[in-house]
Amino acid sequence: VLILLLALAALYAGPLQALAERWSNEPDYSHGFLVPAFAGYLLWRRRDIAETRTKSGFWPGVLLLIFGAGMRLGALYLSYPLADAASLIPCTAGLFLLLGGWKWLEWAWPAVLFLVFMVPLPGAVAGMISSPLQRVATECSTYLLQTVGVPATAQGTVISLTDHQIGVVEACSGLRMLVAFSAITFAAACLVRAATWERIVIVLSAIPIGITANVIRITVTGLAHEYAGPKVADRIFHDLAGWLMMPLAIGILAGLLYLFSVLFPERPEGPMFSAADR
Repeated sequence: VLILLLALAALYAGPLQALAERWSNEPDYSHGFLVPAFAGYLLWRRRDIAETRTKSGFWPGVLLLIFGAGMRLGALYLSYPLADAASLIPCTAGLFLLLGGWKWLEWAWPAVLFLVFMVPLPGAVAGMISSPLQRVATECSTYLLQTVGVPATAQGTVISLTDHQIGVVEACSGLRMLVAFSAITFAAACLVRAATWERIVIVLSAIPIGITANVIRITVTGLAHEYAGPKVADRIFHDLAGWLMMPLAIGILAGLLYLFSVLFPERPEGPMFSAADR
């Protein structure tokens, strides 16, 4: 399996190199380097499932490989590199089906699905998500500033304070936070002991938690503008607050997991996506 996976990676050397360049140059997707490593870790944790093989998935595996190959050919013809890289995912799933049937797909599907997070969002999709995130962040931050007594008004994506204005630009929309934190919540759902519905809630929590962390960041920056001056505020906004967003979001996620453990103390015997399940 390892040899064939490495052979598949070699066939995708070009797309993977292009992905690595984007991971290196775009902070929004710097977590991409960790995605294949964590996918491999998931395979290792569930390795006991691979002890059983079936032959019932041979032809579905062939069809998935053909679909992935067709997807790649279409991406090359249309000069769409993201689809070229994304075609690796159905090819990987087809490879597991081809080798070990449905039992091996049961073993590998969390790792294969996690590979989605290594592919950057298409520009059109990122733009569609970024604009609503900017508006939500602006409105919520303005309301929070008003709640704590700061005279703030929102005009588009600009927050007007007493003597200053804060522009919630596209880079501050929280999209970077949302993309990276979605991968983190999926990883957490794979590792914790929880019921299926709890895992779904954990994955979906990436959206409200990511937005909350970004709103807190903008609100703290507004308070700094109001009471400490623009120089201190700019440093907080661009440096300290940005660094603290992810630890804050992880802290909120940890609080959610703790709440689940208190409200629903009867846990499954082991993590759903680990060898302890079998």
